[in-house]
Amino acid sequence: MRHLSHKRNRFIKVANDYSGLLSYEDGKNQIIASSGVLNSIWNNWNNFWREFWIAYVKGGYDFSQNRIAPIYPNYTDKQACHYLLYLCGKRRRHNVGDSITYNNQEATWGDPNIISSLATGLVRHHSYMNYVLGVLNHYQIPIMHLQKIRNTFIHLNSENVNNLNTISSYYSFSPNQDLIDILDARDIGANVRCFDNLVSNMKGMIINL
Repeated sequence: MRHLSHKRNRFIKVANDYSGLLSYEDGKNQIIASSGVLNSIWNNWNNFWREFWIAYVKGGYDFSQNRIAPIYPNYTDKQACHYLLYLCGKRRRHNVGDSITYNNQEATWGDPNIISSLATGLVRHHSYMNYVLGVLNHYQIPIMHLQKIRNTFIHLNSENVNNLNTISSYYSFSPNQDLIDILDARDIGANVRCFDNLVSNMKGMIINL
C-alpha cells in the first residue's frame, strides 16, 4: 500500500542531496555536473508522480495518512498505468484488466501537461484533483522550464541550446553568460539563481499538495 507522504519526503531528500552536488565550474565540467543533477532530479520527480497516480487508481494513503478510495483495487501497477495512459489520451480505450507490457510504454508522469490531463480525468472519482489542478496552475511554468532545460542538457546540441531562447526572457544573463549558462542566470521574478528557483518550485508544489 502506497504512502504518499513517504514518497514526497523521498523526493525532497533526493532534490536536496543532488542540489548539493551541483558546483558551477567553467566549461565541460559544469555541463557534465548539470546534466547529471538535472537528470536525477527529473527522474525522481517522475517517479514521485508515478506513485501518486497509481495510488489514486489502486488505493493507498494520502499526505494526511487517510485512505485513498481505489478505482481498481486489484490492479497491478502495469494495469493501473494502462488505465492512466487511457485517461491522458495515450491509449484509445481501456478495458478492465488491460495492461501495458513494458515500462518504456509509460508516460512522463511528471510532465505538467500529463499532470493536468490525469487530474482532469480522475476528478470524477477523486474531487481532490480539483485542488491538484489549482496547485499545478501556480507551479507549472518553472516545472516546464526545468523539463526543457534538462532535455537540452541530456540531448546537447546547438539546436536544442537555441531552443532555450523560448524561455530565456524569464532570466537575466550577465554579459559573459551564454544560453548554456541558464542554470546560473538569475530568475527575474524571484531574483534568485535559475537552478535554485526551479528546484524550490518543484519541492513547493508537492509540499502544497
